[in-house]
Amino acid sequence: MKGLTIQNLTTGYNGKAIIEDLTLAVKEKETLVLMGISGSGKTTLLLTILGILTPTKGKILLHEKDITMLPIEERNIGYLPQDYGLFPHLNVSENIAYGLHVRGTSEQEQHTKLKEMLTFVELEGYENRKIQELSGGQRQRVGLARALAINPSLLLLDEPLSNIDQVTKLEVATHMKNLFAKLDVPIILVTHNHEDAIFLSEYLAIMIDGKVEQIGTVKEILKEPKTPFIKRLLMPFNSS
Repeated sequence: MKGLTIQNLTTGYNGKAIIEDLTLAVKEKETLVLMGISGSGKTTLLLTILGILTPTKGKILLHEKDITMLPIEERNIGYLPQDYGLFPHLNVSENIAYGLHVRGTSEQEQHTKLKEMLTFVELEGYENRKIQELSGGQRQRVGLARALAINPSLLLLDEPLSNIDQVTKLEVATHMKNLFAKLDVPIILVTHNHEDAIFLSEYLAIMIDGKVEQIGTVKEILKEPKTPFIKRLLMPFNSS
């Protein structure tokens, strides 16, 4: 299958399994929001797909290629961590081009891709700005541009809206959702926030104790939550 396929995955830290026998698929051009409370295994799954953690069982296939044991740099995965992972000593252009520079891309190719990414995330004119001069939403877009500059085969985002203030959150989330619609790669976005999950997801997977308890469209899960816990997770202020 084109996209991401996870088969019978068991993974965790220091010999302790956080996720056991997990199977999941994300199609090409599909956005899957992975939602759960803290400790449910969401970030553990992302780090295993990325290659930071090594599973003890199972396979990870990306566009039908087995990447389970590949080193991080050979997986071609774009990753936006919760703090965006930007380098404060580099300006906007240098941050966006960092992954290309590490890969030994020519200066001309870097320049071309940089212009493309600045236009894509609507940050033209910000090339020489310091990271400290940017708003939270602008920093997020720089991090996203850097993740996309390498032409990734998969995009992973860990709580991308957690550092955005409530006043501008809708604007930032709308911009991000519009960008996702233009991408041709599978996307997994992790969040613990029910509003973010409902707004951003094309498909939603509810993760509890290292297992995907329910998966489907937001409408499907809201209409028929599998358990009372899932209902409370998605509708915390609905007591009925």
